[in-house]
Amino acid sequence: MDIIIRNGNIIDGLGDLVPYKPWIVADIGIERGKISKIGDLSSESADKVIDASNLMVSPGVINVHSHSDWSLIADGMAQSAVRQGITTEIIGNCGGSAAPLMGEIRDVAKTRRATQFGIDPDWETMGDYIARLEKKGVSVNVAPQVGHSPLRGSVMGFEYRAPTREELDEMKAILAKSMEDGAWGMSTGLIYIPSSFADEEEIVELAKVVAEYQGIYVTHMRGGGDRVFAATMEAISIAEKAGAPLHILHHKAMGDRNSAKVLFTLPMIDDAIARGVDITIGMYPYEAGSANLAASFPPWAHEGGLERFVERLKDPECRRRLKLEMLEPQLVPSWESYVAQSGWEDCWSGFRITSVVSEKNKWMEGKTLEEARPEWQDDPLDFMFDLLVEEKGRVGFVLPDVFKRGDKYLRMVMRYPNMIIEGDSSALATSGPLSAGHPHPRNFGWVPRALGKYCRQERALTFNEAIRKMTSLPALRYGIKDRGVIAEGMMADIMIFDPRRVIDRATFLNPKQYPMGIPYVIVNGQVVVDESEHTGKLPGKVLRHKKPIK
Repeated sequence: MDIIIRNGNIIDGLGDLVPYKPWIVADIGIERGKISKIGDLSSESADKVIDASNLMVSPGVINVHSHSDWSLIADGMAQSAVRQGITTEIIGNCGGSAAPLMGEIRDVAKTRRATQFGIDPDWETMGDYIARLEKKGVSVNVAPQVGHSPLRGSVMGFEYRAPTREELDEMKAILAKSMEDGAWGMSTGLIYIPSSFADEEEIVELAKVVAEYQGIYVTHMRGGGDRVFAATMEAISIAEKAGAPLHILHHKAMGDRNSAKVLFTLPMIDDAIARGVDITIGMYPYEAGSANLAASFPPWAHEGGLERFVERLKDPECRRRLKLEMLEPQLVPSWESYVAQSGWEDCWSGFRITSVVSEKNKWMEGKTLEEARPEWQDDPLDFMFDLLVEEKGRVGFVLPDVFKRGDKYLRMVMRYPNMIIEGDSSALATSGPLSAGHPHPRNFGWVPRALGKYCRQERALTFNEAIRKMTSLPALRYGIKDRGVIAEGMMADIMIFDPRRVIDRATFLNPKQYPMGIPYVIVNGQVVVDESEHTGKLPGKVLRHKKPIK
């Protein structure tokens, strides 16, 4: 055999929903990338033997909410992902993806990614991007989705209007070709441009194409706080009209006045499931989120792209209008404001800067607006405007507490049966180009946080159920048939962790730290993490979606 894992406590990934013994102590044999045998292998030999005594052996984690589209092109080692036990990254979320790239959106991507990662995106189609990724080589498996923003931007640029029939048909054709190339579905990011420019009718028409290929519609909804009811209803309506399965990314109710709204949105989802809509939801195991600071502004401010947005921030009349709308978002139909939800004064302490572009302001990364502001500045909105102008619109930030009343409602979402624990993360590193900025700690620690904090320390979930929500449930959701479960004949994507020690080390003040307690990770039958160190191997594959034959 190639590998034998001896004496491990095997969690097969099926969770508490299946009545069986919680876990078994057994050996696992791996040959030619697959699990060949489970049982007593004491008489067998292998090229490599891993002693998993007192450790848990589970399927590798499938991260359904990855933003590693670009970072994997920059560095295929996927350090911060694979060291957490992630063996498959599903990319193209929140309406963003690295393909398709045509027209105006391509020019923007070339400029931005050259600055960020030193990448020249020399592809246009999803097929071209997949080929580039395969040529690069990766440590984890990758399942691509089409982001609605580059899809719309490839055809319409940054125009804030409904598409013409010809433009919609062109988007549908590009989407269909992307699905043929192997994409698993389409995602929208309805707070991010240009995806936020789309109305429900446009998204339904595109989601129908996804449904034809038996793919999935994934959404970062149009609201997660003051408008979470309307946004949830819109997401359900799109899936129902299109006949597509739906996954709602990071389902939450942001802000103190909204936290309890999940008491109503979860039954709304239950009602839709009862009438036949196929829905799952996701959430990362943190009480605070992260986004681009530009997403705090109403859609009209972004028409024409980033340069026009920055020009508007310089205009005194536009500033006055923006302040009014950010504090009174009812003035803008179908939009919610992070500023209004947080409160004007709370922006100072609640908004933490995670990334800037200029060297001049690098010292601000990791600081709150209060800590970074000039002494003379007494208006957080003016400071936000000035900083965005100086940084040409590109500032990352951590949102104020998503679940501001502690994690009571976060636990409620995490316990929901159709809930997938997800990362909303990118594959980063502690050194090199992927170590820039002051990222959200979830990029380095969401899996061990779920296992260490919410399973071992707080007992909000059992290890069995948490593993199910990160392995077999994601595999079932996407139709990945050969991963997500420990069983003979399945691909050998495996995480081995210490249930007594596993924990995240990344914090909001010091986020770039790899976790503890995950000594071994195997991808496609090759050891990528060995005694908590990356082996440098790149055995990952691009997993292509195939339209089922009727």
